[in-house]
Amino acid sequence: MIRPRMLRSLLALLLGATTGCTTIQLGAANLIETAEVPRTEVAYGEGPRQRYDVYRALDSIGRPLTTPAPVVIFVHGGSWESGDKRGYAWVGEALAQLGFVAVLPNYGLMPSTRFPEFVDDVARAVAHARARVTEWGGDTSRVVLMGHSAGAHIAALVAYDARYLATQGTTPAILSGFVGLSGAYDFLFDTKLLRRTFAGPPEREHDALPVHFVTPRSLRTLLVMGEDDRTVNPRNTRSLAAALRKAQVPVEEIWVSGTHGVSVGAFARINRGESEIVRRIAAFVRATP
Repeated sequence: MIRPRMLRSLLALLLGATTGCTTIQLGAANLIETAEVPRTEVAYGEGPRQRYDVYRALDSIGRPLTTPAPVVIFVHGGSWESGDKRGYAWVGEALAQLGFVAVLPNYGLMPSTRFPEFVDDVARAVAHARARVTEWGGDTSRVVLMGHSAGAHIAALVAYDARYLATQGTTPAILSGFVGLSGAYDFLFDTKLLRRTFAGPPEREHDALPVHFVTPRSLRTLLVMGEDDRTVNPRNTRSLAAALRKAQVPVEEIWVSGTHGVSVGAFARINRGESEIVRRIAAFVRATP
């Protein structure tokens, strides 16, 4: 039998003290998530990855809520070239147990889907889910977009660059806030991965950086970052927070000890009961803008 202290240490190693989020790490979090949460898969387009999972909000004893619940649309990471919504089922189940409707979309991945097409996918999923979320008990006045790592980058573009949701006939005003977990928002194209994904004409590189699209009308924002992150430089969070403050947009920051997985790892079952990250994100989601 694995004792709780041993399990906590293992999960801390896998999710908090690593340089990235691998299949093994995600599998560990899924393994210990034992809740039975109603899940529905929905197609938002015709592509094989144009689908999202919906997790119904639960009350304190595990029953589906009967009153409208806040909604969190969570975009997974994976360096724009890997990852899957089912690998993050534990995040959807955690959000549901916190009393939220959780929507986890897949999106096209590199190299078959290039920038900005994968951002278009997420915008399409956001608009589609927002239009239907009352079917699953969601409160349309409280729909927060959240992402981790590359998913935070994509989600930030959808949240701040109004052109993406405009192609879906709507605006970022349908959202009540943005939460970024260890996200890339203001970076140099100084690695093979980043050049392969984003480099090109100046306008393309400009459009790849969420920090360029902050305005006084931008969504209120909560940013979470590990102080020792070596996968995404913490300067990304500092730069975005500074731009938001300059535009007088409400922004909160949570800085914690740990590396790249620590922000999303807070939602793992063994962590979330005492996590400041989870507590503050939950309060942010529940708040009425």
